[in-house]
Amino acid sequence: MISIHPSFLDRTSSTNQPKFGLPGDYYFSEQIFAYEQQTIWGNTWQFVGRESDLPNPGDYLTCQVGDQPMFVIRDNNGELQAMHNVCPHRGAQILQGQGHCQRVRCPYHGWNFNYEGNLKGLPRAECFPNLDKSAVYLAKGRVETWGGFIFVCSEAEGESLVSYLAGFSAYLEQYKHSWQELQQVDRWFYEEPANWKFPIENYLECYHLSVVHAQSLKCFDPKNIIYTPTGRHYQIFVPFTDDELVKDHPAFSGEPRGQSYQGFIFPNMMVNTARDKVSVFRLTPLSPTRTKFEVFIYQTKAQIAAFPYKQDEFRPEFERVLNEDFSVVRSLQASVHSKAYGVLQLADIEYGISHFHQVLSKYYQP
Repeated sequence: MISIHPSFLDRTSSTNQPKFGLPGDYYFSEQIFAYEQQTIWGNTWQFVGRESDLPNPGDYLTCQVGDQPMFVIRDNNGELQAMHNVCPHRGAQILQGQGHCQRVRCPYHGWNFNYEGNLKGLPRAECFPNLDKSAVYLAKGRVETWGGFIFVCSEAEGESLVSYLAGFSAYLEQYKHSWQELQQVDRWFYEEPANWKFPIENYLECYHLSVVHAQSLKCFDPKNIIYTPTGRHYQIFVPFTDDELVKDHPAFSGEPRGQSYQGFIFPNMMVNTARDKVSVFRLTPLSPTRTKFEVFIYQTKAQIAAFPYKQDEFRPEFERVLNEDFSVVRSLQASVHSKAYGVLQLADIEYGISHFHQVLSKYYQP
C-alpha cells in the first residue's frame, strides 16, 4: 500500500477543490509512480490508434497501456479485439509493432491463437496430453471507439467509454469536420526528462501564455478562453484573436474561423482543433522522471484538398511552441528535490490544475 503524503490529502479533503500543488515527491517517487501504474494507468481508457489503422481482418497494432503490453486486432467479423500481448504458455510477447497476421502466433514456442484469442494449435501437442485447448486463451482487455479513435482499457470489465468520456465527445462534436474521416498526415515524438504530470499541468492553464509564448502564440485570446471541467476531463474553448490568421478558402466559406475546441482527456490525451487540421498529443510515462510525448496531425480529405499539409513549414513552428513548454517543464522537474519546492497557491485561472489534482486524489486514496 502506498504511503500518501498527508499534506496532499489535507489539501483535497476539505473543500473538494485543492488550491495548492502536489508535493515534490509526487514527481519523482518510484513508489508513487508504481502506484499510479496500478490505479490510474491500469483502470482508465487510453487512446492507442485509429480505426483506419486496422481496415482488414488480421490487421493489428501493439500498444502499451500503462505497464501492460497489449494489442488490438480486427477479427473476421470486422470487430476489434483487445488482448494482453502475453502468451499464456511461458509469457512471451506475441506480436510486435503494427501489421497483419494470418494467425496470432507466439514466436517462442509457436502456440497459435485465432483473432478472438482462442488457442487453435501448438507444435508437438502430444507433449501436453492433459491440455484442454478450449480452456486456453489470451487474456482480454476492452476496446471501444469514438470518432475513429481506438481506446483500450487493460481491465476486462468496467465502465463504458461513453460513460468514461462524460460528455467530452459531445463537446468535440461541435467541430465542423468529421472526426471519423480524419487521416494521419504527420506523427513524431519526444522523450522529455520530466514526470508525466508536469506537461499536463502546463497544458491545463493559460496563465503562462503571455510569458512563455509571448512571441509564438499571439493568435490566442487568453482572456476569453473558456474552461469547463467534464468528469475527469477538461474542456478548453479557445477563441483566436484574429480570424485572418487562418487563411480563407472557397470550400470553407461561411465556416467559423476564430475558435478552437481543445481539451484534455484523462489521463494522457490532448486534442486541439483548427480549421485546417486536428492535432493530438499522447503522453506515456516511461519512468517517474521521463515521459514520451507523441504528436499526431490529422486532416479530412476536404482539409487536405483545401489546406495541403506541408511538413517543412508547419512542424518547425509547432515544435517551437512545444519546446517553449518543454523548457519550462524541465525547469520544474529540476526543482522538485529542492527543500524550497512548493506551489504557494493556484489561481482561479489555473483551476485546470486544481481539477486535475482533484481527479488524481481519487486514485491516490488508500
